[in-house]
Amino acid sequence: MDIKLILKPGMVWLPTLSLGMSDIQTQIRVLEAAMSSALLTVVLAKSYGCDAGLAAKLVFATSVASCVTVAAMFHLLA
Repeated sequence: MDIKLILKPGMVWLPTLSLGMSDIQTQIRVLEAAMSSALLTVVLAKSYGCDAGLAAKLVFATSVASCVTVAAMFHLLA
């Protein structure tokens, strides 16, 4: 969870510096990277016989944590 919500926005942001993207393009990409996991993960876990309960807990945890990370990224990008 920490890797996706904290490191991934940085991993997305660094290449945008060398690609010459506009500020709004960079902000959109970084904020999208800071968002929580998709709910489709739970559906796929259940469909393929995996632990859907664990997947649901992880999606919930990333959703709660993304409130902090998205706000932090928004503040850093503003």
